Parts: sequence; C-alpha cells; structure tokens
Amino acid sequence: MRKKALVKISLLLVLVFVFTATSFAQTTVEYWTTQTEQERVEVINDLIARFESQQDQYQIELVTVQENDIPTKLASGMAAGRLPQMIEVGAENILNLGAEGMLDSEAVNDVVNRIGEEDIYDGALKMLSNPAGGYFGVPFHGWVQGIWYREDLFEERGLEPPTTWESIMTAAKEFYKPEEQQYGIVIGTNKDAYARQTFTQYALSNNARIFDEEGNLVFNSPEMVETLKFYAELAETTPPGPNGWRDARDLYLAGRVPMMMYSTYIMDDIGLQATDYAGEQGAIIENLVDKTNFANTMKHKTEAVFGQINGLTFIKSEDQEKLEGAKTFAEFLLTGENYIDFLHMAPGGMNPVRPSIANDPKYLEHELLEVWGEKSARIASGLNSIGKFGYVGGRVFPEIGNITSQFIVGQTIMRMTERGWSAERAAEWGHNEMQDALD
Repeated sequence: MRKKALVKISLLLVLVFVFTATSFAQTTVEYWTTQTEQERVEVINDLIARFESQQDQYQIELVTVQENDIPTKLASGMAAGRLPQMIEVGAENILNLGAEGMLDSEAVNDVVNRIGEEDIYDGALKMLSNPAGGYFGVPFHGWVQGIWYREDLFEERGLEPPTTWESIMTAAKEFYKPEEQQYGIVIGTNKDAYARQTFTQYALSNNARIFDEEGNLVFNSPEMVETLKFYAELAETTPPGPNGWRDARDLYLAGRVPMMMYSTYIMDDIGLQATDYAGEQGAIIENLVDKTNFANTMKHKTEAVFGQINGLTFIKSEDQEKLEGAKTFAEFLLTGENYIDFLHMAPGGMNPVRPSIANDPKYLEHELLEVWGEKSARIASGLNSIGKFGYVGGRVFPEIGNITSQFIVGQTIMRMTERGWSAERAAEWGHNEMQDALD
C-alpha cells in the first residue's frame, strides 16, 4: 500500500509540474527593427525589459535589420519557415509587403483602434492606408521635410519667408554669390533618395504626380515638366556638383547658404552642437537655433508638406498567440512614457504621430526639444498633412516602391543639372524608365 501511495504522489507531483510549466510558459514574439545604432538598440532593449516585467505571457526577441535588407531577409525567412511577427520599417516597405499579401491588416486595424484613430495624425494614417480599407501598418513615428532658413538674414534684407515658389527663387537669387563661396539654397541634385525627397515637395505643390487617380503613369505631364523647369533653374543657385544631404548640413551650419532642404533630423545638429561642431566647411554659426526658422509647407498651385512615416506592421501567421503578443507589444510601445522614451532616441528626427504625445510636457522635456521650444510640437503637427508620390486622391499605389528603389527621379534631375537636358526631354526619359520599372 505504501508503495502505491508513493507512486500516486509521484504521479501527482509530475502532473503539478507539467501543469505549472504549461501555465507559465511564455510565448516568444520576434520583432525586427531598422534602428540598428547601438545606442538605440540599448533603449529598445530597456523597453523590452520593461514590457516583460509588466506581464509574464510574452517574451520579445529583438532582431536589428538594415531597412534596405528587409525584402531579402524576409525572403530568406520565408524559405526557412521562420518569419517575424512584427516589423518596424518605412512606409514604402510596408506598402510593398501589403501589396504582396504578406501583412495581417486586421491585426493592424485592431491596434489602430486600441490607440484611437482620433489620436493619430491623419497624414500618418493615410501614408499606411490599405486600398481595400483599413491600414497596412500602425503609424509609429515620422519626420517632416521643409526649408530651414536663416530668419535673421531674411529679415535684414526684407525677404518673405521661403514658403512659395516665388519667395524661394527670389531669396535664392538674392543670396547667390559664388565668387564669395556663398550660395542660395541646397536641394538634391544627385541620383539618390535626397533628390527625390526634395523634388517631391515642389512637384506636389504644383499638382504634379507620378500616377493619376486611375494609377496611370503621368511623369511626363505638363505639370511635371513645369516643376522640372523650376527645379533646374533653382539648382543654378546651389553649390557646384551633385548635392546631397551632407552638403546641405555642412554648408548651412557653416553659414554659406541661408536655406537648405532637410528633414527634422537636422534639429540635433543645429540645436545641440552649437559649441563643438566644425564641419568641412568651417565652424558653426553662433546661436543658430535662434536664427533659424522652418518652412515645412510649400505653396504654389496647392499647399504641400513632405515627410516620412515609419510604422509597425504584422506578418501573417497561423500562430495567433504570437500575433496577439505582437499586438500587445505594439500598443505598449505607443503608450505614454514608453513611447516618449522611444522617441527620445532621436529627438526632433523621430516625431510622435499622436497629437496627445506631441503636446505632452513630458515629451517636450528633453534638452534638444527644450532648445527649440514651442517649435517642437508645431513641427510634429506637420505629420497631419504630409503627402508623397504614391498617394493620389485618397488612393495608395504601392507600386511606387518599384520606382523609388531605382532612384529614377534623382537620375532625371541629374540629366538636367549635369548634362544640360531640357525639362521636356528629362521628363520623357524618366517616364519611360518608370514604365520599365513597373513592367
């Protein structure tokens, strides 16, 4: 009898152990981020530790991936039968993945609803909208582009802020003195993403698009030709040679241009390096923050704001438990101090997509954001109306990714600025190249 009792007790203990282990088994959620810098990875790991300490159901496995490598890594993961549950990546990649049917739009919509659509900037939501309804990604953070300009110099010369084609061109010609190594403005004139980004804002302000509302390619339209002509003329007031974002930063900080086109990531260079920055072009201008203003809206035939949105999205999966964990973690990242800590990895560059956070005193309590003062929240509000080439009349055309990945817009611009092509010839060449990319 005693032996049987011992056997029963042993079996009972085994059952208790199995039940306990099963009850406390954690689900591992794989999260890919394109924030690969060591300092940012440390912040994300701290947030993961905070998330895991607040619940015992999910573990987060962090994987860092360069954004350009996302398609290749996903293809490899698919072949190996291992895909992540959640990815943080730019809007173009999200739209491409959505067009290929890889994303769980229902899971995305769940998180958007949990956060509240009314507390997410409309422009950010539109960037990630699904043509069939709902969204391909949850807006996470973004940057706004515009013209950063020396307000003090504009006021000295009685110039209007550079918010229209006319005021931009007038100021650029006024300040252009190449014999003194002073130039009017820096815009993109190289075959890279910077050229496409800066050109896009001019095109959008002129109602020039790559696609019409039916999805037809219209890069050789009269509106686009007109924009290319203006851009080529403006490029005559820039420094010689193809110009990129590094040229814009260094020349502006050194006081050799009064205007540059740049994203909000420049706020760090202007705001926190006032005493120790010295670029290739010379020392930084004293009190440059106080002398700088930001024109994020450009007006011609219409108003245009350009920017980028990074989103969180979910890969389709049969494992609903992992998917639920990813959704829970996404909501965690977008909430309160968790979200603020994430954004403070790159203050000014990473702008909140939630108005409630953009105006939260805790978000504004950062050395850089305090330097910029009330401008910080105003800059973030630009995410409410950003536009891009892939969005026309409320419709999203994910095919834009095929065009942007080949830098066709930048190549078109270089054919005018470096080879002397006419706008008409360049537009026709760009149109044909884009058609080949889509085919």
